Amino acid sequence: MRRRTLLAALALSPVAGCVAPGDDTATNGSTPSTATATPTEQSTTPVTETPQDTPTPTVTPAPDDPILFVVDNDTDSEQTVTLTIARDETTVLDETETLAAGESVEYDPMIGATGTYTITVAVAGGPSRTIERTIGRFAVSSGSNHFVDITADEIRIYWEE
Repeated sequence: MRRRTLLAALALSPVAGCVAPGDDTATNGSTPSTATATPTEQSTTPVTETPQDTPTPTVTPAPDDPILFVVDNDTDSEQTVTLTIARDETTVLDETETLAAGESVEYDPMIGATGTYTITVAVAGGPSRTIERTIGRFAVSSGSNHFVDITADEIRIYWEE
């Protein structure tokens, strides 16, 4: 809970160099370079570095601050909720929990790779919602909280970093 309090306080404080919410794909300011052949080389054709030539940086997940998913039952009755998270065709989390009114449950799907994840939330006998979420280097290396709020009218999915 201390982490959430700290994050809420930081969200209210102006901080230089921040990116827009959900935009954790910021670069370090470098751009691909174009090199030309030197006079001692056989070819005089310019060599252009493409994104496919650049190795993907290694990201180490934060062991004490993982990417968490918190499901809250904000209704007045018991709800059975299924949370499924997949990347490409691989399911990283598939959990079903029956939550009493006002109860919540927390999951750590052990996400350690950047990419686009499909998050599906389904309430038994009720609504369901699916979104695509790109999880970038910042979220993997620093952790982030994702929230699923089940209300009488809708399912809300949002996150903080």
